[in-house]
This record gives sequence, C-alpha cells and structure tokens, in this order.
Amino acid sequence: MALEEKRPPVTPMMIEEEAALRNGSRGLTPGPWAEAAGPRPRTTERHIAVHKRLVLGFAVSILALLAVTMIAVLLSVRFEECGATADGPARASGNGSLPGAAPQPAGAGQAPGRPEEEARGGEAVEEEEEEEEEEWQRRQELPPWARPRLPGHLRPLHYNLMLSAYMENFTFSGEVNVQLEVRNASRYIVLHAHRMHIEAVRVAEDKLAGGVRVARTFFYPQTQVFVVVLNRSLEVQKSYNLKIIYNALIENELLGFFRSSYVLHGERRFLGVTQFSPTHARKAFPCFDEPIYKATFKISIRHQATYLSLSNMPVETSVFEEDGWVTDHFSQTPLMSTYYLAWAVCNFTYRETVTKSGVVVRLYARPDAIRRGSGDYALNITRSLIEFYEDYFKVPYSLPKLEEEKTNCSFSRPGTERSRKQAVVTFVKQWVENLRPFTDKYLGASALDGEQK
Repeated sequence: MALEEKRPPVTPMMIEEEAALRNGSRGLTPGPWAEAAGPRPRTTERHIAVHKRLVLGFAVSILALLAVTMIAVLLSVRFEECGATADGPARASGNGSLPGAAPQPAGAGQAPGRPEEEARGGEAVEEEEEEEEEEWQRRQELPPWARPRLPGHLRPLHYNLMLSAYMENFTFSGEVNVQLEVRNASRYIVLHAHRMHIEAVRVAEDKLAGGVRVARTFFYPQTQVFVVVLNRSLEVQKSYNLKIIYNALIENELLGFFRSSYVLHGERRFLGVTQFSPTHARKAFPCFDEPIYKATFKISIRHQATYLSLSNMPVETSVFEEDGWVTDHFSQTPLMSTYYLAWAVCNFTYRETVTKSGVVVRLYARPDAIRRGSGDYALNITRSLIEFYEDYFKVPYSLPKLEEEKTNCSFSRPGTERSRKQAVVTFVKQWVENLRPFTDKYLGASALDGEQK
C-alpha cells in the first residue's frame, strides 16, 4: 500500500511568497523595499544610443575641421591672387601660375599706354599664351623656362654692366644692358638670375626703333631663371637691347659676389670678391650663364674712395665724386663666357712683375702680407707659368695684364687659397680659348661648345 505524501496546505501567504520569488524580489513581500532590492533592467540599448551619439559628434567635428581647412586654403589663394594683381598683371593663370613661378612687376619701367590699348593687348597676350601652352602640351614639351638648358632662340653679343658696391651693409645694385641677337622668333626672354630683386625691365629694338612692351616678368626658381614675357615676338636677324635694374646682397658664402674679411692692426676689414665658376655668375647679374653663350663685357664699378676695384681688364677712366665715391670704368673684354668674368672691391696693395713678352703680372694682398713678401712665390710662379704656356702653345697671352688676389677663402680644401687655386686653371682655360680656331677646324665646334660656334 503506497504511502501518500502529505503536503502542507497552501495558504495565501505561500502564494504571495512564490509570486515574489518569480518577480525577483528575493522573497520579500511586495512593497517599496522589495522594489529597491530587486535587479535593475539591462541598459544595453541605452549604451548603444550613447555610442551612436559620440560617433556622430566625432564625425561632425571632422567634417567641420575639413571645411575650415578648405576655407582657409581658398582664402590664402585668394589673398595671393590679390597680391599678384596689385604687384603685377591681373592674369593669375597661365604660365605665370606654374608651381614655383615668382611673379615680378609687369612692364616695370615701361611708358604708360592708354587703358583701352593695354586691355586689348593683355587679352591678345593671354590668348597667345594659352595657344602656346596647348602647343607645348600637344608636343609633350616643357615651357622654355622649365627646361634644364636655356632655349637657343637668343644669343648675347655684349654686356654693359654697371655696379655700385655698398660695403657698409654688404649690398650692391646693378644695371645690365645686354645686346641680344634673335636666332628664332619668340615672345620670351629667358636668362639666368638667382637670389636678387629685379626693379625694372626694358626691351628696345636697336638704338633708333621704339621699345617693345613687356607684358609681365617672373622668376622660376627651379631652374634659376628670370623670364620676360613680351607683347609681341622678337624678329629674327634683328638686334635688341635688354635692360635690367636690380639689387642683391654681397653674400657670406664663397659663390657669386661674396664678402671676405681680415684683421689689420686690430681692425677687421672687409672686401668683396667673385667666384663665378661654374654657374654662379647668375648670382651677381642677370646673364646667359652657360659656357656656350660667349660675349664681350664692359664693366663699371662704383665704390667708396677708401677702396679700389679690380676686374679682368685695365681701368680706362676713374670718375671721382664729391661725396667720397669713385667709379672705375674698365676696358672691354675679349669674347668669353660668363664664368671668366671677375671683379673685386678691396683695399689691398700689390706687387708686380713683367713677363718676357711684356705682360704685367700683379699680386694683390693685405698690406702686411705684401710687406713681408708672402706673395712673392705666387707672383714668380705666375710669371713663369705665363712664359711656359706662351712658349708651349706658341700663342701669346691675350690680355694686357693678369692680376691675382690673395685672400683667405678656401675653395677646395683647407689651406688652398684663392690665388693658388685659380692660377693654373685660368691659364689653361685662357689658352684653350685662344686655340679655338685650331680646335674648331680639326675637331669641330661641337667638340667644345655644342651648338654655338
């Protein structure tokens, strides 16, 4: 006989407790305490909503930052265009807007024309430039100023260079007049100029014809050139004169027109000298600074009367001014490349000797070094070298004089002074230039200088 399990009677209290357990109130009777002690509902949905708000706010912040950056870039470009318009041509696109092109005043020094004519001329220039750009793109060519070599449509014949050296603040100003021969028609004059400020540019046809209007000018630093854009093309087989007024620093480096110093009787004195080889004449004056562009040079140097000036050729005349300045005008040089040109502004003294053929050789140095005879060895070696090369090549030295300047500027290694380094190199180059008729005949001009004879 199975025993029946006796269950206690179900009371209302038991029913309430069981319901409370199901509701999670840990057996407590319903009431405020049971509600406080019960578990809270899950908050996953609330967390997801908060995370969404954070991500949305971060995205909005990034978009706002990008918008502000774009506005700043657009404003800076607009300011640059306004500055270019104030300083030069109103046209901001085209060749002058190429990367790295530094605009210069357009038509500086030109006579003002009528507004209607200038507007029509400007529109015509813009159309021509656009056509030329399309032609370069079609041929997959670079613009003339972006090429590693100068374009061959112009050839310099003569430079007339006038300099004023201000040794108290290490600056100088210059005016260069270049006589150009046109080999191919072009509206662009491209020549080398580096680390200088151009004040004015003028282009004139011969001496009797009128000027050619300059549309605009700009620097292209990547190739160290200065570009003059004209309103019309230069005609072939005609001669033009390019006039550029500029100023620059007498640099504190050993290239271009730079300064050096020495101490005499406890006082530091300064001098300005040049080092143009191989491609640094462009830092001293605008020029066609490649060896194939040979021309003659006429130099004038204005300086304080306490200094003296030297150059490749002898002084023709010296004009003294009442304010303590003097201008030395030098004779015209033979046909030569730009890196042969040299000048100096100093207060050195010299010692001289004469070769068997009558060439005057001078060595300039500090007064105390001259008194001690420190330059005698270099002076005698120079005279012997000239006599040796004249006899070896059977060609006389072509200049009426040779002057060396003994400074403390080392070019290749410590202890190698300027006069010692340049002596033999200059002599050999000088005689190679004098032997050009022989080498052109048997080797061809292209063996020496490529395209130009």
